[in-house]
Amino acid sequence: VSGCSLLRDWREQRRIRESMLQGHSLFLYGDYEGAFIKYREAIVLAGKQAPADAASYNIGLIHAHPNNPERDNLKAIESFSKVVSDYAESPWVEQAKIWVGVLQQAERSKQEAEITREVIEQSQQAIERSRQDAEKFKLAAEKSKQEVDRTRQEMEKSRQVLERANQIDIEIEQKKRDRGK
Repeated sequence: VSGCSLLRDWREQRRIRESMLQGHSLFLYGDYEGAFIKYREAIVLAGKQAPADAASYNIGLIHAHPNNPERDNLKAIESFSKVVSDYAESPWVEQAKIWVGVLQQAERSKQEAEITREVIEQSQQAIERSRQDAEKFKLAAEKSKQEVDRTRQEMEKSRQVLERANQIDIEIEQKKRDRGK
């Protein structure tokens, strides 16, 4: 009976080792999804025993890898945090802590950059609104200037008409005086 148990353990260990090796190979060739599947398989087979810690660590690397089109820093942080919390005695813990710190800083920087981008966008919109308002005020000022010019011209015409009317009145008065003499 103990021989069967040893044989089963040996087979499981072999499957775990094969999953890890295939995961490493796929990871090196850039097949991140395939590597992820193999590392997950190793974790399921190993449970809380080694090399589940290494597989979890490598899953974190997959999520953090800059060439991975499905890159996800939050999932990487989750994987590295799992190494720290679930495998406290693992030789991967210190590296996982470093990765968590680096990735959290990267996420904070990303959020700050997004906030800055939004502030810049809002500023650009405010500048555009101010430019449009300035253009409206410029047009209104031009229209007011034209109205003032028209009013001046009308006033000048009215003054000329009044002067002419006064001149005519003076001439009429002069003719009346000349007739009355």
